[in-house]
Amino acid sequence: MRKVAGTITRGGKYYLNIRIPDVLREEYGGREFLRLSLKTSDPHIAARKVLTHQAELQARRDAAESKADLTRLTAALTKSQRQVFDRAGGLIGLQDQHERGHVARQFLLAGTPDVDQFDDPDELALRIAEHRTALAVLEAQQNRDGRILKAFGVDADVSDVQTLDDLLPDYRIKVDAQTASSVESVVSRFTEYHGDIHLNALTAEHLRTFIEACKTLPKIQSGDRRNMSFAKLTALGKKDDVETISYTTRRKYFDMLRGLLAHGVGAGFTTSNPWRDLRLTKPKEKHAVEKVRRPFTGAEIRMILDHVRGSNLEQFSKVTIDFWAPFIAAYHGLRLQEVCQLRGYDFVMREGVWSMQITDEGENMRAKSASSVRWVPVHPALIKEGLRGVVKGRGDACAFQYWKRYDKTYSDLPVDGRGRVSGAYGKRFASLLDRLGLDDPQVVFHSFRHRLQDAADNAGISDAQRRYLTGRANKDAVEGGYGLGASMLVLFEAINKIDPL
Repeated sequence: MRKVAGTITRGGKYYLNIRIPDVLREEYGGREFLRLSLKTSDPHIAARKVLTHQAELQARRDAAESKADLTRLTAALTKSQRQVFDRAGGLIGLQDQHERGHVARQFLLAGTPDVDQFDDPDELALRIAEHRTALAVLEAQQNRDGRILKAFGVDADVSDVQTLDDLLPDYRIKVDAQTASSVESVVSRFTEYHGDIHLNALTAEHLRTFIEACKTLPKIQSGDRRNMSFAKLTALGKKDDVETISYTTRRKYFDMLRGLLAHGVGAGFTTSNPWRDLRLTKPKEKHAVEKVRRPFTGAEIRMILDHVRGSNLEQFSKVTIDFWAPFIAAYHGLRLQEVCQLRGYDFVMREGVWSMQITDEGENMRAKSASSVRWVPVHPALIKEGLRGVVKGRGDACAFQYWKRYDKTYSDLPVDGRGRVSGAYGKRFASLLDRLGLDDPQVVFHSFRHRLQDAADNAGISDAQRRYLTGRANKDAVEGGYGLGASMLVLFEAINKIDPL
């Protein structure tokens, strides 16, 4: 039989034999070639059918790649831009919205108040001010929509005036993923409250009024509240039975926005920084106000450790983070992220003492502050529990493994969207507390740390040693207590006295 490109022959018939594009292979069960009977022995008919199938695959490939590009570009939008994009109904809807805004702007420009129509100069001034405000709002919306459209390669008229949102792409590459995500969320709220404001038009009052409005934001903004607007959330927070965010959280919002604008000045986006000298006054609180978190009791820690040690589940086997995180946090007071990011090479002998390094040197690692980076001797209780054998040979891998319950396999701890390795285990630990009946909202993983502080005080550990061991050392404490560095032998004697149980 005559050879036809894109076919093979079987039993006197032509069969299609063309390569499936990579982007479509999942639809075909991972197959590399599309093979099916063309139901003809005529080479001319077979050639036409090959061209038809090739054209269909090419069209589907173009559509799939276009969809992939759209997904990629959408993912690159800031949070507030994504909200605008979704509310408009996607790219087509946003183009229509931008066009309607253009028509409305032209209408407003043509409708400037006529001086001759007003006898009262005050009324004229009011009408002119209203007109200018409406025009400024519309132009800001047009610029906002236009910038989003340009991100998708759509030609749109956009002024060169920039907003806080425009600082985010450059800011993202200067900070870690978690910080970038947090700042983006605050900017989104700020933009919801004030609208898109040109950087040069920002005032101290904008920041003050936003932070004041945040006083009634609910503390819990997950679940059904996740997609609520800022206005709805603050209205909800005014109800008597809804707990609102603390001063500490509002202070974080305040510092994030000030830091972002300061970055904009340093990067040359603007020369104006009206927020530079602003200060947020901490409200006076009664000393009797109950703390948000409390330490675990010794009995609660024993309950947790006994459960972990006695469980037959793979999740709590002696190589997992589920087993070791509670033990290390109980005897060392490590923060959740500090425990989860430990690597095999973080455990070595120093000055004849088996020690542990808490650091932020590796990828996806972070430390709360410079004093959080430290070497500490490992508590004898952990050595007795078998820690040395578990981390031996782990090298640059996670010191402890993560049991994937559905895949029934072990792996390194997964990294979440904010660049943290502690996210997945943090949720598991919260579930563990619920199963054990420890449902007091004031006890969390950090309660280990509070308990360790109390245990150190009860053991008579000096303030300088306690601060160093828990990563709270300040300059004076370190220099006053240890000079150029903490002695592992002295610290081992200190930590050996601590009993959190």
